[in-house]
Amino acid sequence: MRALNFVIFLMLGSSNIAYALPDSESKHLVTSCQALVEIYAKRDQQHLLAGLTTSTSAALRAGYCRGVLDEYRRSTDFCYQGDWYVQAARIAEYPSYAEDLPALDELLKQSCAI
Repeated sequence: MRALNFVIFLMLGSSNIAYALPDSESKHLVTSCQALVEIYAKRDQQHLLAGLTTSTSAALRAGYCRGVLDEYRRSTDFCYQGDWYVQAARIAEYPSYAEDLPALDELLKQSCAI
């Protein structure tokens, strides 16, 4: 059963991320960080029920956001923001329907400023 879950996770994760168009990378990060912030808002409101009310797709999007932020913070000395949640919340403030989002690298840089 664990192997099947792992295979499904890989299939879902790779289908959404690997085939994303370059200009939609920023939009994908924004929607993913919005999911992450929403999950933590639920957790603060409902404590143990947050895990039960979170869909699998929202959890995967949230994991993508957290992974991108962690990897960016690990690979650069630029990020002055000490809290990944604050960084995610800054990215989540962008409307996901916006046509003119900054490029992915610029979006990450802006979220790192103090």
